[in-house]
Amino acid sequence: MTTVLDDAERERMQIERDHLLASLDDLDAERVAGDLDELDYKTLKDDYTARAAKLTRVLDGAPVKRVKATSSPLGRKLMWLAGTLILAGLSAFAMVEFSGARGANDTASGEIRLSSASLLNDAANEARMGNTERAIELYGEVLAESPTNVEAFTYRGWAQYQSGNVEAAQADFDDAVAFDPDYGDVRVFRAVVALNDEDFSLAADEIAAFDSTEPTAIAQSLVRERQVRERIGIGLMAELLESTDQPLDLIDLEAEGIDLSLAQLAGELFVQIEDPTSALRSFDSVLLVEPENADALAWHGWTLALLAESGEEELFVDAERWLDDAVEADPNTADARVFRAFLFNRLDRAEEAREELAAFNALEEQPADMLSLIQQFGLAEALSQS
Repeated sequence: MTTVLDDAERERMQIERDHLLASLDDLDAERVAGDLDELDYKTLKDDYTARAAKLTRVLDGAPVKRVKATSSPLGRKLMWLAGTLILAGLSAFAMVEFSGARGANDTASGEIRLSSASLLNDAANEARMGNTERAIELYGEVLAESPTNVEAFTYRGWAQYQSGNVEAAQADFDDAVAFDPDYGDVRVFRAVVALNDEDFSLAADEIAAFDSTEPTAIAQSLVRERQVRERIGIGLMAELLESTDQPLDLIDLEAEGIDLSLAQLAGELFVQIEDPTSALRSFDSVLLVEPENADALAWHGWTLALLAESGEEELFVDAERWLDDAVEADPNTADARVFRAFLFNRLDRAEEAREELAAFNALEEQPADMLSLIQQFGLAEALSQS
């Protein structure tokens, strides 16, 4: 059956594919730097490659369904923004991406016989193929042999959750934590469940517990890929912003369990979902505590630039000033350099835009989302021709 895509869905899939391709490059760099072992590298590379290939097949074979645009003027006009961040659907978390990361002789708790390890692999394969009930049965067989097997409790719990048995899932997760509170995978799953229940405080607690463990590179990568922290941040900030019209200060953030990094991430996601008012308030909450926070200054300026593009052109001046302040606070702020390059190009100041892009290219660390943004909209090519 041929998939029919509308313009918005096609654009979303193109952005996700490009993000995956950029992530493949990052994996190579992480392996060279020694941040990934060969098993984690191969597992993640195979996953990213398969997902990118699937998206490419759909994009190449799917006709476009023309529909009337329903996005706001901000969303329609900002071809120079789209793709900065991707919100991933956590409800479709694939168990196989975590499960099976241990070696055949490694254990989560206690000694696991080879038969149990084989059953775990079989269960992961069944889960990957969508045979959830069979996966649950196999995890049960593991637990019959090894009643304290934390991995089996964790992934049976996730399978239970996917099948709609929330109570059984929570019981399995609780058992996993009771036997090994430092097993990071179960903390991620409990954070996801809390997010789906919109219990952002509980999700934040679970991620804090996750951070206190020694999580695998796969687990850490999936937290990044699925934007668990970002979803927690935007949820907590949205609740706080709805509860008050007053400026936010450090006490407010601490009272709600929101640190500055979460407030910053929330602001960035508010930009993506076209809520500039909440975005600006989020960045201001960071700047009230750290007036020289270069990331908050840069994103504040970028948000103003987007508003200017939507029709309030007088804000271009303010946007440039905020971005200038970001570079002054930290000349190595990658986001500020990229945003200024896009802004100067938009204002027909090509030479200044090229200087900003050169400054970005000279940085030792170039964030994948900024590289993807530059590539997605052909900024380098446009500047080379101007």
